[in-house]
Amino acid sequence: MLVDQFHFQLLKCFNHQKRWINQRTIQINVLPGQSKILQCLDEYGPLTPKEIGKLCIVDKSTTTSLLNKMEKMNYIEKKNQNHDKRSILIHLTKLGKEKTQLVKQICLESDQFILQRLSKKEQQEIINLLKQINDTLEKEDVHGNTK
Repeated sequence: MLVDQFHFQLLKCFNHQKRWINQRTIQINVLPGQSKILQCLDEYGPLTPKEIGKLCIVDKSTTTSLLNKMEKMNYIEKKNQNHDKRSILIHLTKLGKEKTQLVKQICLESDQFILQRLSKKEQQEIINLLKQINDTLEKEDVHGNTK
């Protein structure tokens, strides 16, 4: 049965959490897809659009669209890297940093809500298992070829 299949349960969890987070981030004027970028820039510092796309698992055109909207909303600014106009780094603005803190709080509340019925040990076990699964998936490129 479908409900007994791993991929189905994982997809359901992802969609429920995504909806939960998006309903709250929209209230602070952070659009779907932008919260991941804000958090990546907060954690890693300035990044190229290509690095952002890779970290957020988003294609080039979607990354470009999200970054352009975020720049118009004054959440990020684009700066030339090493005086090379072809190479830009994306930086958080002051407003972007403020929004990031709100997004991080929303995501923390989401995690707490989702994991509330699990013991601390079970919570750590599920995180470790998901890391292992992600490690397996990251060894595959976009065409399904093992790296």
